[in-house]
Amino acid sequence: MYWTQEFHGEWDLLMDPVPCCHTVPPAEYSQTMKLPGTTAQQKLGEPNHAPMTGYLTERYPFEGQIWLRKIITLRSNLSADDFANMHFMLELKRTRMSTLWINGIRIGSCDSLCAPHRYDLTGFAENTMEIVLCIKNFQYPTKGGHMTSPDTQTNWIGIPDAITLTASPLMHLEALRTFPDANKKTVTITGILKGALETACQIRWSAVSAEHPGISPNASPCTFFIRTNGSGHFSLIVPLPEAPLWSEYTPICIRMQLTLPESGDTETLCFGMRDFTANGDHFEINGTPIMLRGKHDGLVFPLEGAAPCNVEEWIRIFTIAKAWGINHYRFHTCCPPEACFEAADFTGIYLEPELPFWGTVHALDHQECNQEEQDYLIREGLRITAAYGNHPSFCMLSLGNELWGSTERLQEILDILRKADPRPLYTQGSNNFQHMPLSLPNEDFWTGVRLGKGKLIRGSYATCDAPIGRIQTEAPSADWDYEEWLCPQSPAPASYETSATQTEIEVQYGTGVKKVQASETQDFLPAIPVVTHEIGQYAVYPDFSEIERYTGVLQARNFEIFHERLAAAGMEEQAEDFFRCSGALARECYKMEIEAAMRSPHIAGFQLLDLQDFPGQGTALVGMLNAFMESKGLIAPEEWRSFCGDCVPLARFQSYVWTAGEEQQIHLALRTARPYLKAQTMYCTVQCEGKAVAEATTLIPASAPGYHPLGGIGFGLRSNIIGKAELILSLPEEKITNRYAITILPPVTPCASMMPSAVVTVHTMAEAMPHLQQGKRVLLLPNLVQKHIKGFYCTDFWCYPMFRSISESMGKEVPVGTMGLCIQSEHPIARAMFSEAYATPQWFVPVSHADCAILDDAPAGYRPIVQMIDNFERNHRLGLIFEARVAQGSLLVCTVRTEECPQDPSMHLLKKALLDYAGSPAFDPQTELCSTMLAETLC
Repeated sequence: MYWTQEFHGEWDLLMDPVPCCHTVPPAEYSQTMKLPGTTAQQKLGEPNHAPMTGYLTERYPFEGQIWLRKIITLRSNLSADDFANMHFMLELKRTRMSTLWINGIRIGSCDSLCAPHRYDLTGFAENTMEIVLCIKNFQYPTKGGHMTSPDTQTNWIGIPDAITLTASPLMHLEALRTFPDANKKTVTITGILKGALETACQIRWSAVSAEHPGISPNASPCTFFIRTNGSGHFSLIVPLPEAPLWSEYTPICIRMQLTLPESGDTETLCFGMRDFTANGDHFEINGTPIMLRGKHDGLVFPLEGAAPCNVEEWIRIFTIAKAWGINHYRFHTCCPPEACFEAADFTGIYLEPELPFWGTVHALDHQECNQEEQDYLIREGLRITAAYGNHPSFCMLSLGNELWGSTERLQEILDILRKADPRPLYTQGSNNFQHMPLSLPNEDFWTGVRLGKGKLIRGSYATCDAPIGRIQTEAPSADWDYEEWLCPQSPAPASYETSATQTEIEVQYGTGVKKVQASETQDFLPAIPVVTHEIGQYAVYPDFSEIERYTGVLQARNFEIFHERLAAAGMEEQAEDFFRCSGALARECYKMEIEAAMRSPHIAGFQLLDLQDFPGQGTALVGMLNAFMESKGLIAPEEWRSFCGDCVPLARFQSYVWTAGEEQQIHLALRTARPYLKAQTMYCTVQCEGKAVAEATTLIPASAPGYHPLGGIGFGLRSNIIGKAELILSLPEEKITNRYAITILPPVTPCASMMPSAVVTVHTMAEAMPHLQQGKRVLLLPNLVQKHIKGFYCTDFWCYPMFRSISESMGKEVPVGTMGLCIQSEHPIARAMFSEAYATPQWFVPVSHADCAILDDAPAGYRPIVQMIDNFERNHRLGLIFEARVAQGSLLVCTVRTEECPQDPSMHLLKKALLDYAGSPAFDPQTELCSTMLAETLC
């Protein structure tokens, strides 16, 4: 190129909402807007006053088309000969569907949602010219997934990235692609030479990083000779023996300048010397095994309402992500702007964009096949790889999210894309065929949530997607992994086998339901890397203090409505407690989830949903970070990295609840992705109530990346050691400490002597009332709770409103929808149970054998001793253990069915705590509850 010129600044604007009045450039423009930018960012259009509860509210939404006009003058006053000997290209780096006119002449249209729009203006450019652009954000060739969704970045309209005119000589280079070979230390450059069949080319390069992004002025040029194949295409091998390798640990790129001395054309390339490969069941970077510690990304940017197009902002985002142990991003049905790839190049993040599609890919001869849409998606895949394929961070490409349809057609599409560009690793899609998973012969890796019926490879699921996961159904444990399904005794087929018979089934589709045709598939074991899909999804109650942060394109009117609902339910003052307690439980669930993947050597990676909140699809606040990528204060990043980092010391043990006096067997392991770990000592300590009560050490040999079992250790704890405890694994030389919160309970003992004489124990309100009217102390252990929500230990999956609706539509069980316990931790019963303010594992058995009483008619501000947090849609006040003044007496209610597990230490201790408190002077409730309400609620 000779030069580039940006057409930024003020443009004339006409907003043409659907059904749209104009098909050609209008005569008049009534407004102006600044580019780059979107209309919503500049508050153009009609303000939106409607509150949304399922996602954030866009303040200035617009659907239709906008007309943009600008009179531009080229930076140089060119002669007719200059124009005759120059090539001009106009690029809109990121936009919606566009159509271009130059001086009233229609040049063409482009419909890419993911790649730059490029218009050849050779023969049309003038020193002064009128540019008119029509940008359209409806009637897309495909639904667009999270590229266009109000759940994420909104269906924005505008041009948020650069608008550039490039002037080049007629002899110039185009479509340059780099194919590095890290083993040979060479790069093959392919491209098109325009205006000649052969020419000399001078190349100079230097290693660049985030701190040093430019080519070194000392870089010496080398001359190569380009010869084309007659159609302009060429291939050139350039040796780079001194080039550094690119990886997450060394994010150093190669910036290369190619100059054609004969014409003066100069092009700049940026790539990385790296080989990202699938080798058997794992991924490798430059021959070194790695584990993908990934997160989902749907381009959620509440302030901008669109993905940022500046490198600095993406570097900020990726720096935060790496501080939380993340080395991989999967973009759900979307592709980020080029600034994201460049930032990932310089921060060391492995990226997986995805075609903007979430649906069914039918065979071409199927009556419901939409070939036009399929052709568009293929073109979009080709455009994505052509635009961003040189970036070393662009490692993988997915065909879409949770696809159904023809396996043969999916294979054909994979073959088309790989033939055009073999650089990224390809997968058929993310969690395709859901309940009936299969692996395609020509995909490079597989992403999903199960390997067959009941063969689950993540810890949590929606009830409509039952069976639900181990973290949701079983007591908290650190003694499980997925190796049973990944390394079975009798290996399943490596690829897919389907029955000839197809049946119609109903599946979740986005926030709704759809019917699909599906074939029964056998259980299978992919012979390629397995990535477990969208793990986590543990819901956290809203943090209403965030509302004031939403000062940009999107407003948190959903949060405002949830806050109003909570206030109407008389629990507004508990909002902070609900947030903290649900968040603490979600944190512990994520730890168990991630460590299960870490303990599975044949899991090649995971993709969290999510490290950050997803404020759409019903409002799924599932992150340890909020939607702004800011910490919620639930866990420090270094603590998160201790189980979600590149070096994780792991303990395997059966239960987080130990019994005093019993020996505990702990099996140790290490999952490391660090290129080399020297021999060192792992320290294992048990602390109880802040004091070390047991210690051990184990030697870690020098370790290559991978999973390393380290053997077992035993702790014999004295019978008088009880209370809150921690098992601590530390690697001082690596500055890593992984902590496991343990509760040590006293053993079960005969409890006949527990019953205080002053306490009456009954099972119905009818039995309780005579005693209460006499002013007695009554412990009510109801046989039946009429108005209740089932006790469920784990926090809600994703968000209750979305999956309640889906379950109802499918005629399936509705999720319980609760979000863990909120405990008055200083209450005598809670102290006797060694409780935190939130749910901890000693409460699993009691909660699982309980019905939570609905106490909606209790006075505003009334707090049960042990309360179950309800979701923000339903807002019940739910009590497991609560007390009140009734008539002249004192009533203590426990809805836990303590008689069902009499030999369980937690249940035994709870029963003792109830009786001890009921017989103590501390049992003197002041708040009155209506006996009629209690009778209707309990039995």
